[in-house]
Amino acid sequence: MLRLGPLILRNVLRNRRRSILTLASTAVSLALLALLTALYQGFFYDEPASPSEAMRLICRHRVSLTQVLPSSHYQQIKAVPGVDEVSAWTWFQGKYKEPKDFFARFAVDADKIFDIRKDLVMPPEQLAEFKRGRTACAVGRRSPGSTT
Repeated sequence: MLRLGPLILRNVLRNRRRSILTLASTAVSLALLALLTALYQGFFYDEPASPSEAMRLICRHRVSLTQVLPSSHYQQIKAVPGVDEVSAWTWFQGKYKEPKDFFARFAVDADKIFDIRKDLVMPPEQLAEFKRGRTACAVGRRSPGSTT
């Protein structure tokens, strides 16, 4: 094998354009393979979803997460066969003390959210207080294995 080294090197350097294109196509192929593998793992090797999460569909405004859907859309979505409940989530840019303490904040319909999100559990007296309070906030515990 070592005897063929100079011959291989001479042929690689003989046509540099071909050698560079061969290396570039190999690099692009490997990058594409890595990207597709990462996407596959992201879709199919996620933590197990709860049964209610597996049956949930989220619709949002085409412009932005901060834009609400028109109210007529709720009735159209509710009319689709198999849809049990429809509720709005509205993201808002509230602040909690300092910017470093950022977390996502959503305004929800307190009467419907715990019927839709069955994986969210709260003691009954706290749930009643959450539904009663206009400025109430529900904050969950960090799930095991979560990095955020």
